[in-house]
Amino acid sequence: MFLQSFHKKGAIRMGTHKIKQKSKLESKLKLLGALMVLPCLYFILVDQYIPIGWNIILSLQEWDGFKKLKWVYFDNFINFFQDSDSLKALYHSVLLGFISTVFAILLGLIVSFMIYKLKKTEGAFLRLVFFTPIMLPTAIVGLLFTFVFNSDMGILNQLLRAVGAGNMATAWLENKGTAMICIAIVSGWKLFGVTMMLGYTAIQNIPSSLIESSYLDGAGYLKQIRYIILPLIKPTIQLAAIFSLTTAFRTYDLVWAMTMGGPGNLTTTVPIEMIKRSFVYNEFGYSAATGCILTVVVLIFIFITNKLLGGESYEY
Repeated sequence: MFLQSFHKKGAIRMGTHKIKQKSKLESKLKLLGALMVLPCLYFILVDQYIPIGWNIILSLQEWDGFKKLKWVYFDNFINFFQDSDSLKALYHSVLLGFISTVFAILLGLIVSFMIYKLKKTEGAFLRLVFFTPIMLPTAIVGLLFTFVFNSDMGILNQLLRAVGAGNMATAWLENKGTAMICIAIVSGWKLFGVTMMLGYTAIQNIPSSLIESSYLDGAGYLKQIRYIILPLIKPTIQLAAIFSLTTAFRTYDLVWAMTMGGPGNLTTTVPIEMIKRSFVYNEFGYSAATGCILTVVVLIFIFITNKLLGGESYEY
C-alpha cells in the first residue's frame, strides 16, 4: 500500500511538473508571438488609425496649413453639402464606383465560367492574361486608354468609321454623357481580373459530385451556373464586390491620367476635389471633412453590398 501511494504521489508530481512546463512554454510562445506582432501593430497604428483620428479632428477645424487651427465644428460638413462642385464630385465618385464594380464583377464572373470549362494549360495561360491588367500601373493604363478614346486618332472612333458606324464616333472623354462611363469601364476592366481569379478558385472548390449529379439530371452548364455555382460562390462575389468598390471610390490616378478631372469639372471625383481643396485653395479642414463624407458613403455602399450579396453559407 505504501509503495502504491508513493507511486501515485510521484505520478501526480510528474504530471503537475509537465503541466507547469507546458504552461511556461505556452506563455513563452505567446510572448514571442506578441513581440513579432508589435512591429505590424505599430505600422498599422502610425499609417492608419492615427491619420484617421487626426483627419476627423481636422475636419472639425479650419486650417490653411500655416495659421493656427480654428475650431469650426460642423461648418465644413455643412459647406460641403451647400457646394455644387463638391456634390458633383461626390456624384462622379459614386457613378464611377457603381459602374466599375458592376462591370468588373460581371466580366470577371463570365470569364471565370469560361475558363473553368477549359483544359489546365489553356486555362492557366488565360488566367495569367486576364489577371495582367490589375498588375499594370494605373497611370499607364489611363494614358493607354486616352489613345483608345481620342476623338481624332482614337482606335475606337477609327474602328467605328471602318465598320460604317462613323456617326457614332464622338469625343468620348469630353462628352458629358460618356466621359465618366468610359473612365468607369476602364476602371472595371483593370479590376475584373481579381473577380475572375477569386471566382475561378471558388468554382474549383465546389465538389465535382454536385456538378456531375446535376449533369446526370439533365442540367446544362447555364443551369449549373444559375442553380449551383452562383449560390455557392456568393461569399466570394461579395468579397470581390467590396474590393472593387473600395478601390474604385478612391481612384485618383486613373481619372487624372485620362482627363485630369476635366474638361472643367466634368470628371472631377472626390479624391481630385480633396487634392484641389488642400493644395490649391489651402482648405485642409474642408478637405478632411470631404474625406470623412466619402468614407461614410463607401461604408453605406459596403453595407448595401453585404445585404444584397450576403446569403447562407454552405458546407460540403
